[in-house]
This record gives sequence, structure tokens and C-alpha cells, in this order.
Amino acid sequence: MENLNKHSLGHTLIRLTVGVLFIIMGVKKLVAPDMIIGMLGDLNFPIPTFLGWLLLLSELIFGALILVGYKVKYTAWPIAIILVVAWLFVALPTDGFASANSFFHLISIAALITIALSGPGEYALTKE
Repeated sequence: MENLNKHSLGHTLIRLTVGVLFIIMGVKKLVAPDMIIGMLGDLNFPIPTFLGWLLLLSELIFGALILVGYKVKYTAWPIAIILVVAWLFVALPTDGFASANSFFHLISIAALITIALSGPGEYALTKE
């Protein structure tokens, strides 16, 4: 029983860390939305203004939902998909595979998938 409790607390720590991380990243983009919109435009993404706002609002909203542990089975996937796209189209081409930026993306994707598949851990709004 003790190992199960530690396991659940470990998931809680991952969830809280990932939630705070994405809230911080969303706030940074909210302070300077032109930076992310310009980057998306430079990368030839279609409708960069819409996608930039979608990105920053997704990080804020889904990051907050992950932080509080609300239906993480669903709320972790949108950010994981955003990270996969960011890794493939930004981190890999600019920094390469063995960069800190690339590792950040891969570790965050793995953490989000773990949260989605294993649940939020202790002290969450929902247990699924």
C-alpha cells in the first residue's frame, strides 16, 4: 500500500510541475504575443495570428487544468500534440536532436502522455 501511495504522489509531482511549466510558458507568450505569431509566420504556418493565439491560450488553459488535475486523460493530449509539432518543426530543424530544447520537448511529451494514461495522482479535482 505504501508503494502505491508513493506512486500516486509521484504522478502528482509530475502533474504539478508540468502544469506550472505550461502556465509560465503561456504567460510569457501572452505578454508578447507578437513574438510567437512572428515565429509562426517565419516558419510559414498558415494563419499565424490564429495559431499563435490558439497556442498561448491552450498552454494557459490546459496547463491550468493539468495543474489542478481536471480530467487529465483529455487535457494532457492537446499540449502533447502542440509539443510534437513544435519539436518536429522548430526544435529539430533549428537546434538538432541532441539539444537541450529537443530534450525538453521529448521529456515534456513523455510526461504528458504519462499523465494522460496513468491519471493525475493524489490531490486532483478528478481521479480519471
